[in-house]
Amino acid sequence: MSQEIIEWDLSSLYKGTDDPRIDKDIKEIEAKVKKLIEKAKGNLNSDLLTPTQLKEWFEYYEEASTKAFYLNLYSGLIYSITSLDDEVKALKAKIDDFSTKMQQETLFFNLELNQISEERFKELVNSPVLSNYKHEIEYNRLEKAHQLSESEEQIVLMKDLTGRKGFRKLYSEITSGFTYEFDVDGEKKTMTGSELFSLMYHTDKDVRYNALQTYISEYKNNELTFTHIYNNILKDWVQECERRKFKTPIAKRNLENEVDDDIVETLGKVTTKSNTIVEKYYNIKKKILKLPELKMSDIYAPVGEVSKKYSYKEAVELIKDANQNFSPKFREIVEKMVEQEHIDVTPRKGKVEGAFCSYGKMNEYPYVFLNFTGTVDSVLTLAHELGHAIHHYLIQQKQTFTNIGSSLPVAEIASVFNEIVAFDFLIKQDLSKKDKIALLANHIEGNFSTSHRQNAFYRYEKHIHNLIKEKLPTTDDFKESFAKEMELMFGNSITNIKEDYESYCFVVPHFIDVPFYVYAYNMSNLLVIALYQLYLEQKEKFIPKFIDLLSVGKSMTPAEMLARMGIDLTDSTFWHKGIDYLSRKIDELEELIN
Repeated sequence: MSQEIIEWDLSSLYKGTDDPRIDKDIKEIEAKVKKLIEKAKGNLNSDLLTPTQLKEWFEYYEEASTKAFYLNLYSGLIYSITSLDDEVKALKAKIDDFSTKMQQETLFFNLELNQISEERFKELVNSPVLSNYKHEIEYNRLEKAHQLSESEEQIVLMKDLTGRKGFRKLYSEITSGFTYEFDVDGEKKTMTGSELFSLMYHTDKDVRYNALQTYISEYKNNELTFTHIYNNILKDWVQECERRKFKTPIAKRNLENEVDDDIVETLGKVTTKSNTIVEKYYNIKKKILKLPELKMSDIYAPVGEVSKKYSYKEAVELIKDANQNFSPKFREIVEKMVEQEHIDVTPRKGKVEGAFCSYGKMNEYPYVFLNFTGTVDSVLTLAHELGHAIHHYLIQQKQTFTNIGSSLPVAEIASVFNEIVAFDFLIKQDLSKKDKIALLANHIEGNFSTSHRQNAFYRYEKHIHNLIKEKLPTTDDFKESFAKEMELMFGNSITNIKEDYESYCFVVPHFIDVPFYVYAYNMSNLLVIALYQLYLEQKEKFIPKFIDLLSVGKSMTPAEMLARMGIDLTDSTFWHKGIDYLSRKIDELEELIN
């Protein structure tokens, strides 16, 4: 009997790769962009610019951007489920090229707008006519203090091709070529890095240890090359930050994430101070696994596996019931997603890996993608992506295209929140004690991986970026600094960190690809669990405020959004709520074990 295929209905976008509306929309976008250029280019920085004129041009920009988004949305979605189809690949390449061309042609808009006088800026940003675009104008203005001259910006773009981007590509090409010979159950196999790393979840501690050391070995063999790559990227980042007049190397990333430096500092201090709960948990895990000591190769060791399996329909019903307990509005959105066939869950040939949620058309429902396998992890992944869908839908009901989206630190608010809602509902179901222990341990470890581990990475990055101002870091400088932060995180619960794990500093691609990206993982995760703890305290009073928060999109900074709920992100008390939630989950695990 063949498996029922649960897939998207994309017909509200386009009927297929040969839909004549695709070329028709491309021509319409080109015409709108041409009209925008004719009207606005050379006039955005004029002292004669009125709020009404600027609003009209923003609306032209939005119309073109919205149609271009639909083209990209369709080509991306159809590719993700039929990636082997030549016509689909050709369409995606065509739309990608077209989008790049349109971005280049509209680049002038924000650049010119930033050249207006301070007096004119204040008039525009405070005009009721432009209230919908207020945040966009303000954010663009913040970048002005750090912009270089046009010729310097051109030079930066050119030097990055052979500089920063070149070194990133070199690192990627070296590491993607790594293969490993490894003995599994008496059989020697040639494995990729991801295949080898999956053995970190093996039940045999010796297999785990040997897998980790084998995995790291290739990075050790290339330490001198990676040190050279990392130093060049570090130096480039620090020098550019100084040239752009940022006070610290991290300030550039903070501006992009729309968070103040002191918020990031507060978050880091609270997380670091709470490393004691990480130490406590892994000492408990040591007892569960009945091991005399834990090594870094044991941190992912399975505590158990939830035996219960779920059909897709059972998973949907579970999530809907969990949503009903929180908010009927959440349940209603999930039901509509299912009814309108905006969820694609069936694994099949040509479908890519992973899970994601994409915005839908304006005032329609988003699209959720995953490969559902019936495990508890699949159920929680579905809840996570449906959380994104709820967030996206609520934003699109209130915002125009300019304000669609979220800055990185708040992008996971609804997804992780909905995952916790589903988790708390799930663990109260008729599960065995063994299943509950496995589920709870997995939940705790997932949070530590996203918060405390990323915080340790952030502290390491800060140290290294400051060190390069004084001297060129050596290979040992990188390794010793990294090991120190790992030891601080795990305390006495893990042994031999320096010997077994110090070279892992060259494994984390974010350090090279996107400096200071990692703290946003921690901020996003701890923010959500702090909000969930607030929900447990406030109950029904919390829900309408939270739904309102999810409707804001990019019309405010994260601090402004949370202030509407009476939350001050510079106040450590709020962040401690997230720590309190995790601490309580560890206590619950202890009770189950005892």
